[in-house]
Amino acid sequence: MKQIPIIAIICIFITVSAAAAANAGAPIGVDIAKGKAQEFINTPDETVQYQKTENLNLGDYYIFNTGEGQVYVNAYTGTVERASFSHAQKDSHDIRLDPAEAEAVAMVYAGEKYGGFAGKNMQLVESNLLSHGDAGSEYTYVWREEVDGVLTPNTVVVSLDPGSGDVTSYIGIQREIRCPLEPKVTRDEALNIAAGQFPKIRVTDATADLSIEYTQPGMQALTWVVTMKGEPEDYVLQGGLVVIDAQTGDVLMMSPYL
Repeated sequence: MKQIPIIAIICIFITVSAAAAANAGAPIGVDIAKGKAQEFINTPDETVQYQKTENLNLGDYYIFNTGEGQVYVNAYTGTVERASFSHAQKDSHDIRLDPAEAEAVAMVYAGEKYGGFAGKNMQLVESNLLSHGDAGSEYTYVWREEVDGVLTPNTVVVSLDPGSGDVTSYIGIQREIRCPLEPKVTRDEALNIAAGQFPKIRVTDATADLSIEYTQPGMQALTWVVTMKGEPEDYVLQGGLVVIDAQTGDVLMMSPYL
């Protein structure tokens, strides 16, 4: 299992851009999207109300309010790519499920909601019990498809209430791969480039993973996602995250640890 730090996962969702713009044809319309939202939540008695249309980093969406949550429907494909269920967090201060039980629940949900989940090489890249302080806790599981050793934009995120096992939120992204999977920059070269971003640290650990990211709107690029840890200074962790173009060696993003 590839260990991708949560900061890298956040980076992925920020940088994935409006790929929906590349879809042929016109938007599906609010009425069809509403039916997709109703089908996704699978509660016929739940009222689904159109809220707004938004152009977000991940694409163009019809957003629906379900009374106790929201559903984001891709305006071109009709796929539900994001959903939240606030009512499912009622027991979030009690932790009754162990990590294995929670992961099993999340995987079943992913298989039900994410088309082709079982047929893709989905790797669990993040699994955490996250504390939100007074708001409670939740289990979060992140899968990404791996092709020829490269992590693709195809991603599933499922969060659960640790007490009830109810799903609190879901993200499911599917995009066609449109870039080469062979890097010109080697792993060692990527690590050296990343080290140059933190010239004063004494490196204690480093990871580098090939990952497809959207570096410009609608444009995929093969990248090295490098995490570099250094010896703490004054009890402050040194190093951070560096995203490097795997074809050119250009540094696309650098985010130091806070």
